[in-house]
Amino acid sequence: MRHLVIKKGIQSNYLDLLFPKILDLFDPQIVDYNGGVANVKRWKISCYLEVMEGGIPCTNPNLALLSVCSPLLDTCNHLFKLWYKQQHACNGKKIDGIKVERIMTFITRYTPQPGEEALLKHVDGAGKVDGSVVVALPIDRWSGPEEENSFEGHGGGLTIWDGKNENGRSKKIDYDTRSGDVTFLDRAVWHQGK
Repeated sequence: MRHLVIKKGIQSNYLDLLFPKILDLFDPQIVDYNGGVANVKRWKISCYLEVMEGGIPCTNPNLALLSVCSPLLDTCNHLFKLWYKQQHACNGKKIDGIKVERIMTFITRYTPQPGEEALLKHVDGAGKVDGSVVVALPIDRWSGPEEENSFEGHGGGLTIWDGKNENGRSKKIDYDTRSGDVTFLDRAVWHQGK
């Protein structure tokens, strides 16, 4: 398998302390995109902290939110490096001294509104990155009643297409990810946030 989900890889109480600051600074940006597999050419469910130089989507990063999330991102860098070394150690690659460079960092908010309920099936960086990290953040209990903002019973989690099923096609795997769960994706692994 070219992915790994670690339950509670980040302490959820740390994320609970961080989340009100994220809410305060979260400012979704309208992004025009090539549409991907789902042919969705425009969305406004993500706030970008870091963007690829000259890449898609082209938007101005939210530097205040980047500053607030920097300790979390540093932890993600460290965890990704450990996973990546383990994942590729037997492939003959020279992996000592690898450097983690984030080229696209964003926070996505899902709602029941059409076009805001998922980050549809895609491959990160058009398959041109070595891997990705997805961290599940808390359900928003700060801006309204939990039952209004909860996705319980209505989805949530992450779907990954990896490995092969009995027909030789990519196997669809659904993970019920919750606050603090960390997912590592190798290069060009199809996935979808729900």
